[in-house]
Amino acid sequence: MKKIYFFILIMIFFAIKAQNISYEKLDSISVDISRYQLKSENLIYNTGENEYELGFPENNFQIFYSTNTATRVVNKKNGDKEFVFITENIDLSKVDEISQAQSYGKLGIVRMNFPKGIDTQIYTNGVYTNTIKEYSLEFFYNRNEEGSRNKLLTQLDKTFRILNLGNKISKDEFLVEEKIELDKPEETSAKILTVDEIVEKYVKTLGGEEKIRSIRTLTIEGTLETQGMKIPVRSWMLHNQAMRMDMEIQGKANTTVVTNNSAWTLFPMQNQRNAVNADFVVAKEGMEELDLTGDLFDYKTKGNTVELIGKESIDGSDLYKIKLIRKSGTVVMLFIDANTYFLTKRIMNKNMQGKIVEVTETIGDYRINDDGFVYASFYQYSPAGTSVNYNSFQVNKNINPQLFEKP
Repeated sequence: MKKIYFFILIMIFFAIKAQNISYEKLDSISVDISRYQLKSENLIYNTGENEYELGFPENNFQIFYSTNTATRVVNKKNGDKEFVFITENIDLSKVDEISQAQSYGKLGIVRMNFPKGIDTQIYTNGVYTNTIKEYSLEFFYNRNEEGSRNKLLTQLDKTFRILNLGNKISKDEFLVEEKIELDKPEETSAKILTVDEIVEKYVKTLGGEEKIRSIRTLTIEGTLETQGMKIPVRSWMLHNQAMRMDMEIQGKANTTVVTNNSAWTLFPMQNQRNAVNADFVVAKEGMEELDLTGDLFDYKTKGNTVELIGKESIDGSDLYKIKLIRKSGTVVMLFIDANTYFLTKRIMNKNMQGKIVEVTETIGDYRINDDGFVYASFYQYSPAGTSVNYNSFQVNKNINPQLFEKP
């Protein structure tokens, strides 16, 4: 083991030496960008639905010499609420591209895109409230300062070059004129999307219609966390036909199976020696979850109806709230991020031990598997206090139908 540590240290030494980046250079970059962001202090961040006054600590951007990762802090104030957004462990080598983002008034925004996402902690009035997955990092400039946009792009370009990360900003980006006219917030109301436009962007975010429609089976593995326990879980799913989840407890599989005409469980942890049919109401609810393409995809053909309720700001993030009514009559409230168009939350009523309970499913940490399929790897359920993290997501792998047969 000591030899392994020795070789790892040698590799780190040569990596740092090869980069030939001094602490002074990294500190200089951090200071320059932090100072530049401070020029946007007190400017208004207009989302089209809500307005926030921006604020920054003195050291709002910092690259660490030991890891070459960065941290970013932005404050946003709305009324009596102050939000602090802290993004840490930013691996700048994972940046896809940098481009101008839509904005209004004096505030200009340049967006650094991360295809695999970065984690941002949110504090509301000094209290931690949430961690969200973001797919871009925003840097700000004051349009009142002549040439401010290109000055910011030059700083960011210098950062990537010093870190030996190549060219992330195209030459054309420096030549692009401002996309948004100044001081026209009254136009934002006209820019609110229709529900079908939101659904279209949601489908595109997940890879497009052809990609989603091709899903026939899913094989997923991960860990369920509840009451301080971590339980290995594995699921097999056949589109519109069946699903099975095994939870490994004390070395034994505790199984739940739902098909399009039945449902059963086998829980050794509850001293069940034989499979037991599930309650009809619970089974019916499970059957409605067998559609692997999701409620919104091709919703009209499925007999679902949707209604855009409006736009909400939750923990500083703007979300489209959509009411979906399934053909069966089941009502599902869906929340779609207005920036990424990923589904971030579902709310619906569930039958739990004979009682109707409102269940909230929080969804996040979107990833792309080796076959190019986009999936959410994190789910959290309340009021149950249960969460699931998936580390394997395989699409269209052959699944033996006997897995779903009641023993």
